[in-house]
Amino acid sequence: MSELTDRHTAWRKYHHLWKTETAGPRTLLLKEGEICRRMYVIAEGCVRYWFNHDGREISFQFCFEGDVVYSSESFRKNVPGCYSIETIEPVVLRWLSQEDMQLVRQDLELYPLLIEGAADKQAAFLRHFFSYLRDSPQQRYENLVRDQPEVVRRVPLQYIASYLGITPVSLSRIRNRV
Repeated sequence: MSELTDRHTAWRKYHHLWKTETAGPRTLLLKEGEICRRMYVIAEGCVRYWFNHDGREISFQFCFEGDVVYSSESFRKNVPGCYSIETIEPVVLRWLSQEDMQLVRQDLELYPLLIEGAADKQAAFLRHFFSYLRDSPQQRYENLVRDQPEVVRRVPLQYIASYLGITPVSLSRIRNRV
């Protein structure tokens, strides 16, 4: 059985806990400085994680269908989140509250699958972080095109530029060269 099938089977026993929500583009699911009270799964659409740095929005992660979206530390420890989570496209989300998640955490079949998903997201973030340290902006863009083509197809250029740590003008120049 595949990991995805395992995950769906394990989640099925909690279907009664899930709520569904739709939202338009640029809807804040979590505002920087607030406590995260919901864990979302994207059924349709695209979401970005970002933080404010001296008045500029710095995007650092993008999520798509099937991804779990929340601020882990804020959700688990009831502390203010250090970033915002915002929709890019119209979305359909399924979500669980902190209270409902307590039941899931006790599930010895499902919880390891959740931990593995979180570890995969953390690994992707670390690859992106190390790319800042060793790669040129053009290399970062080429890696993005190769490794995450969904981002290039669906995310507005100003968010991609922010994600790559460059200006939209620099991104335009790089795209023209590639």
